Amino acid sequence: MAQSDFSEIKGLLDSAHQVALLLPKDPKFDVVAAALALKLSLDQSGRSAVVVSPDPVTVEYHRLVGADAVIHAFGGRNLVITFPGQTEIVDKVSYNVENNILQLVITPKPNTPGLDYQKLKFVSGGAQADLVILMGVGDLSNLGQIYIDAKDFLAQTKQYSITDSPYSQTVARLINSLALPLSADAANNLFIGLQAATDNFQSQQVTADTFETAAFLMRKGAQHQQTASISDFPSGSIPSAIPVDSTVPVTQPEPDWYEPKIFKGTTVS
Repeated sequence: MAQSDFSEIKGLLDSAHQVALLLPKDPKFDVVAAALALKLSLDQSGRSAVVVSPDPVTVEYHRLVGADAVIHAFGGRNLVITFPGQTEIVDKVSYNVENNILQLVITPKPNTPGLDYQKLKFVSGGAQADLVILMGVGDLSNLGQIYIDAKDFLAQTKQYSITDSPYSQTVARLINSLALPLSADAANNLFIGLQAATDNFQSQQVTADTFETAAFLMRKGAQHQQTASISDFPSGSIPSAIPVDSTVPVTQPEPDWYEPKIFKGTTVS
């Protein structure tokens, strides 16, 4: 796999204990995949890393390992309480104050096992990092609310920018060059990100280095993600619209088809 000069970030990481990976507004899938993979690698190397996004992580990103750990407050005074992997069972959140004690009440949805308090995490909204890595951030203003909250902090903290796309390929090179640990989960994130950035390795952006990176990631445990197309399914299994000029008659069901079915008979046993 081709090597790049990562001597600058190596020097920064050598003296860093807490690393913040900042995403831009509306980040591309490849950027999120690369950031989460780098977080996993840095965590495994003994550093503390956090991925911060100004926008909520949508369902699209939840096939990436670590997507539930992305936070959205950085540089402010908020205290963020997270319950990774339990979003679907939360019904409502409320609070009350008794005897000058603030109580947060998290009510689970009916017929669910309830929240696992052992997964609860407290994340300080204050800026806590001795190195900031900007992931696909062309300009600091692209950080949105993060930049507003942490403007002074960012002006005083060491920074490194990753701007080369595909980002997953760049991060794979970085991890390999610096001999950082790369778990199967991190490798899989990078592989999925690389697939997304290159239209499943079919775009003009694909080079020999792209395939070398893919091979490197698969050797580290990444699994090839097969994409499905309409041609992969049996004829008629996927409903499709009838063309406007089609002569095929369209029949409508009888009105009683929509009514509850009651079976009647004359024989009583």
